[in-house]
Amino acid sequence: MTGDRSQGLRFLPLGIDVRGKHCLVVGGGSVGTRKVHVLQRAGAIVTVVSPDVAAELAELIEAGRLRWVKDSFRQEHLGDTFLVVAATSDQRVNQTVVRLGAGQGILVCDASSAERSDVIFGALLQRDDATVAVFTDGRDPARARRTRDEIAALLAARKPKPQC
Repeated sequence: MTGDRSQGLRFLPLGIDVRGKHCLVVGGGSVGTRKVHVLQRAGAIVTVVSPDVAAELAELIEAGRLRWVKDSFRQEHLGDTFLVVAATSDQRVNQTVVRLGAGQGILVCDASSAERSDVIFGALLQRDDATVAVFTDGRDPARARRTRDEIAALLAARKPKPQC
């Protein structure tokens, strides 16, 4: 498939071990909240940089389960970050986060633009000991979520086989 990207993948679906690694989410709204939850479920040490945070994040902060830097993003917030997620509603801020993070060799995800991202988050489904991630190469996250939900419905409809 050399040279023909029409059939290729933009993103290689793979798992990344973020347990104990510092991850930064820039933006404390609904998108940032979703990314925080995924990163925490995967065992990352998460910090949010944002002047304000959603109530759900405020609860995590109050409980001591999330670090919050109440500030607008600056390069020094990157520190020893392994992965940074730009999750603001301001495209200039997201572009700056991506540019500075990539310049420091940090994996970057711009939640508003797959084109500016090194990594993207798939729509995840966890059942028992299996995780299914649905990707659309960042082109249609809503479709990925719908497909994930269809898979969940199929699995729920399956009857367990009796154990012999």
